[in-house]
Amino acid sequence: MATVMMSSLILTMINGCFDGGVIIISAEAALDTMCGASNEWFCSPNKFDSPGAQNAVLPDLKSPTPCKRVYDNDIKPPKFAAYVYSSCADKNDPNCGDCLNRATEVIYNNCPVNDGAQYGTEECCARYELTNFCGA
Repeated sequence: MATVMMSSLILTMINGCFDGGVIIISAEAALDTMCGASNEWFCSPNKFDSPGAQNAVLPDLKSPTPCKRVYDNDIKPPKFAAYVYSSCADKNDPNCGDCLNRATEVIYNNCPVNDGAQYGTEECCARYELTNFCGA
């Protein structure tokens, strides 16, 4: 498995920019766009300010989640944690949840304090980072 560290800016450039318009692409193309190459994980070189911030984003990666903002509710008032996205090529596949659990585990084990990370396979992908890669 290849190990690569990239900044959020580079990740955003690789995965493209969205102008807020409607883009229709296949599920496989969406996974490639949102998570890059298959079976590779990427960690941002930057660290979270809050030690528990990654714990706020990981639960949202374990099931298909449209791109959205996530907040760390353990901090009062809740503080912005990151943007998250997770998906499967076939959301009706009964193995989708298992794939996303594995992807989340890879991220947790390889990028435990990083403020951005992603992992993708041909079946699913999971990604979070501080930079808005969701579009508008």
